[in-house]
Amino acid sequence: MNLVAGVDLGGTAINYTLVDARAKFLIEGLCEHPALSKQGPEVCLKQIEDGLKIAVAQAGVQLSDVVAVGLDTPGPASANGVLSAKGATNFVHAHWSGYDIRGNLEKRLAKPVTYLNDGNAAALWGHFSIFGVDSKETSVSAIIGTGLAAEYHRREYCGEGPRWLAANWSCVTSLPEHCRN
Repeated sequence: MNLVAGVDLGGTAINYTLVDARAKFLIEGLCEHPALSKQGPEVCLKQIEDGLKIAVAQAGVQLSDVVAVGLDTPGPASANGVLSAKGATNFVHAHWSGYDIRGNLEKRLAKPVTYLNDGNAAALWGHFSIFGVDSKETSVSAIIGTGLAAEYHRREYCGEGPRWLAANWSCVTSLPEHCRN
């Protein structure tokens, strides 16, 4: 069985889902595990790994059935999952600064990991939930969480077939140095 694990890392909790090749979700409701992100990247990545084991057990499948992982985190971060060097609201430990969360999780799990910020992930879920994966519709989303992100999704066709284009606008503010604790 080939499954993809969805890992939604927040500041306090990690949420998990598993989906099979027919786009069937194997976990009903929430499957949540503490993030412990304030304790730094090594502790938090161990939490992600431990929670994933709990999620596959809850779904009645094996960890070896998971062939890829989709990870999302609150921003700001690069498209490749490198967290901002200026820090972030949910990643206050000093070692998170400039941390490659996607790459390090991929090494830890020994599985391919793709990355989106949580605003992108929420907008894509909304688009596909409303229009389906084969839609030709365009959508615009405003995602409000710790910050605000806006998403634009449009399906384009080229010589190689359909591709999704996405654009993201978000606002990142930084406190002056004298206001930080």
